Amino acid sequence: MDSQFSTVFPATLPRLGVLGGMGPMATIDFLRKLVLATPAQRDQDHIPLVVRFCAEVPDRTEALTGRGASPRDALIAAARELAAAGARALAMPCNTAHVWHDAIAEALPSLPFLHIVDGVVDELAAHQSAGPIGLLATSGTLRAQIYQSRARNLSWLEPTTDELERLVMPGIRAVKASRQTEAHALLNEAARTLVARGARAVVMGCTEVPLALEPLAQSERQIGVPLIDSNAALARGCVAWAQAAARNTATACA
Repeated sequence: MDSQFSTVFPATLPRLGVLGGMGPMATIDFLRKLVLATPAQRDQDHIPLVVRFCAEVPDRTEALTGRGASPRDALIAAARELAAAGARALAMPCNTAHVWHDAIAEALPSLPFLHIVDGVVDELAAHQSAGPIGLLATSGTLRAQIYQSRARNLSWLEPTTDELERLVMPGIRAVKASRQTEAHALLNEAARTLVARGARAVVMGCTEVPLALEPLAQSERQIGVPLIDSNAALARGCVAWAQAAARNTATACA
């Protein structure tokens, strides 16, 4: 069969656990992109999923800026629920929550935990993007240096404090409130501002941002550089994990 999964009985494919709900629409977007990225010919070729919609988790940016409770314990508890439900790896379609990636991974050492930044770095390599990389992300993600600390070899260009407060954070909040026209105008301007300051590509380092800038091809034409979708990058990383797991299972059963 053409599918890369179909040589393995569907029941042997390991489940992927998704720590979602941060925000809700971003998780739906991730799941859609995961399905589209999967080289499936039939329902049974898709990755089995267990999704924990963690909308109740304290706000990540509020925690990182000292204005709210930490989500650490709630995230670890949700990850344990996924493990109990049979997940054999974890993915989390929220950039800012990756501040607690290592804490979650340490609490569940037997589960691989795919990192969203790794997927983005692979996408940048595929685009052969050289020069400064613009980063549209929450103030919490920027403060925690999630991208900069994991991809130190890249030159990152961040929004200024003014751009963050006037464009980026209001744009992200507009997505969460389903005000798409407002969100598009704000985040499109934020991306254009990064390009005007020298960005050769722009990473949408908050999973709400791609929702505001769709359709992606049209936004890329307006902005003038590649837009790297962290949700899509994570989805492709999950497919690669599932393909490797399927091959390993097939080899073990041979």
